[in-house]
Amino acid sequence: MATSRAPVPTAMPLEGQARSLLRAHPGDGLEAWLAEQRWRAALDGSWLVEAEREGWTYRVEGMPGEAVRVIERAPGTASVTSWLVV
Repeated sequence: MATSRAPVPTAMPLEGQARSLLRAHPGDGLEAWLAEQRWRAALDGSWLVEAEREGWTYRVEGMPGEAVRVIERAPGTASVTSWLVV
């Protein structure tokens, strides 16, 4: 049985562009840390950050207009936070 992946719209950043946006973000260093980790492509076109940081897990999504959304999940809870990096 073949699986298919939905095409990623061309207005969304590619992985290299997403990593560059995260590296350049003037935050507290979390975005730069995320940019340096190994990522795994998800079926929905986002990237799962393979490393955890003190139990927190992360996903990076490309957004139209050369932006990314970072989604973090707190350890042991259903608490989820997200923010845009442009």
